[in-house]
Amino acid sequence: MNSLSLLNSQQKEAVTTTQGPVLILAGAGSGKTQVIIQRIAYLIRKKQIPPQQILAVTFTNKATEEMRERLKGILSGKQNGVHLSTFHALGVNMLRKSIHHLGYRPNFIIYDKNDQLSVIKTIMEDQDFDDTGLIDAKSVHFEISQSKSIGEGPEVFLDQQESQQKQMIGKIYRQYQKTMKGCNAIDFDDILNLTLSLFEKHPEVMDNLTERFRYIMVDEYQDTNRIQYKLLRHLTKQHRNLCVVGDDDQSIYGWRGADVRNIFDFEQDYPEVKYVRLEQNYRSTQIILQAANQVISENTQRMPKKLWSEKQGGVKLDWLQSENEAEEVEGVTRKIRTKILQHGNRYLDFSILYRSNFQSRSLEEALREARIPYRVVGGASFYDRLEIRDALAYLKVIHNPNDEVSLHRIINTPRRGIGKTALVQANACCQEMHLPLFKVMLRARKYEKIPKNAAFTMEMFAGIIINYQQRFANERFANVFKELLDEVGYIRFLETQSGEPKLRERRVKNVLELLNGIRTYSEKNPEDSVRQYLERITLFTENDNDADSKADQVSIMTLHSAKGLEFPFVFMIGMSEGLLPNKRSLDEGRVDEERRLCYVGITRAQQELTFSMAKSRKRFGEIIPQEPSRFLLNINPELLTVPIIGEASEEIKKERRHESRSAFFTQFKQIEAS
Repeated sequence: MNSLSLLNSQQKEAVTTTQGPVLILAGAGSGKTQVIIQRIAYLIRKKQIPPQQILAVTFTNKATEEMRERLKGILSGKQNGVHLSTFHALGVNMLRKSIHHLGYRPNFIIYDKNDQLSVIKTIMEDQDFDDTGLIDAKSVHFEISQSKSIGEGPEVFLDQQESQQKQMIGKIYRQYQKTMKGCNAIDFDDILNLTLSLFEKHPEVMDNLTERFRYIMVDEYQDTNRIQYKLLRHLTKQHRNLCVVGDDDQSIYGWRGADVRNIFDFEQDYPEVKYVRLEQNYRSTQIILQAANQVISENTQRMPKKLWSEKQGGVKLDWLQSENEAEEVEGVTRKIRTKILQHGNRYLDFSILYRSNFQSRSLEEALREARIPYRVVGGASFYDRLEIRDALAYLKVIHNPNDEVSLHRIINTPRRGIGKTALVQANACCQEMHLPLFKVMLRARKYEKIPKNAAFTMEMFAGIIINYQQRFANERFANVFKELLDEVGYIRFLETQSGEPKLRERRVKNVLELLNGIRTYSEKNPEDSVRQYLERITLFTENDNDADSKADQVSIMTLHSAKGLEFPFVFMIGMSEGLLPNKRSLDEGRVDEERRLCYVGITRAQQELTFSMAKSRKRFGEIIPQEPSRFLLNINPELLTVPIIGEASEEIKKERRHESRSAFFTQFKQIEAS
């Protein structure tokens, strides 16, 4: 059977256009993976291209394996020799053959994150940076990784003379690179940077690669960063047979280096480019696609395309507006249970999407309360996050001081001057006296092995635990817990950590969300103790990480994690200004990417889509009124079961598109004409 007969006319054009640069603008649900597979098969079968000359690059090992299996099913062995790879696997392959030109030996090793942190910690100790309180190893690691992702070296930090913190990071970064090279080791970020260095500094040794790979395809092109973009230019400089598949409307990873300009700039570097737009959607109903088109069309800069489906009509989009967050998630769980009971749907048919991780706390509790099985996709459960485990460890030690795992977790978090040496000596005393660590800490100054200053601090800390044990026994533990975290300075510790501001902000939000949850629990269960609360959390979270993707569970996830997935029934919760778009994006003028995130969420739905929001949210003890997201106000009310009305709606609707919009569309008038 002719496999091309299964394709629509645009897909056939994408498959059969094999010479020169091709940009396939593949809208959500338009069958792009099928196009890539069929294009490789067409090159081998019809064009008689040797498989060894074909390179297909994806972003995940899972996608690579899926592509390999599908090719095997179509070509039955004729695909042998096609190079299917992630960018990083391709880079390692190149480096193994040529890295000696950069002063490394071919048997280099790749350090994982723990190895990298160990190197950084050693450097910090050697240079006495670990006692300054200005930086910590994890934040230094983050800064180094971020810099490498855009091709920047230590000098970027060293040039910032006015910042002592940046100077320290620069010195550590510089020494880190020397140490790594001395160990003949590279890290994950080095892979692409060193590969690019080979192309730029030793182009002659890379000629065999540019000769070998004469047909190159790249999936998810909108997710490439500038280093990957430069690598592709080097690989295609001779033949220019580069086919990239992407959708600027789904470019949502700018925060990790993805650069949507790679799509917008493609015509500048490849002026002979052939554009092919895949607009027929095989996933969603026409009503869902109309809403998606109306939302994304408001973006100031995008490649023109309009999704459509043969699934005409469909169920109208639902709108749930509740008084508060608790009622919002209860409304969502109630609707899911109704569909399960009345219509016989499965839990795995449902997905609940949200903008930020902290929103999962109230959602998870509502699902548990309703006895709805669920799994958290693409991230840890709320209760598995670092800062939540830290905070709960305080509760666990209050409940059981002999819980030494939790005690070791909090004894120096935040740092309180109990160093490794003091802990080693305290543990030695535990072994000699056959006592638990907490009892040794209560009388630490009587043990000569323990340094005096550390011993005094241990007794002070143990005294805080004893004091709060008594308070927890006699007072509402939600209020006492907040005071405990304030006294030990945990939230202040999160606020003052060095590193990415967004990460600090997110961790603080998560802890405040935990406090909100405990307060709600305490109000509903005034007689319950710390033990009962911890027992409830433990029972509910024990199997969270064992969820199987095929199990009958509701999938909950952030909008970022939802990309590439699809579900019959999708709920998008927290659809209010300040959540989507989130406040930081509004403050920084990055609304376009937030709109793309909303578009990605909408296009996950196959049959039905429900939006929800709370009219008010509680933050820091204050009730804050909410208005519907500006994105929803772009949707024609006729597509909705209930009109979305907010006080700010008319103001938002009157917002004018930027002047650059018309200029941008003029740039692509030839695409529209075609």
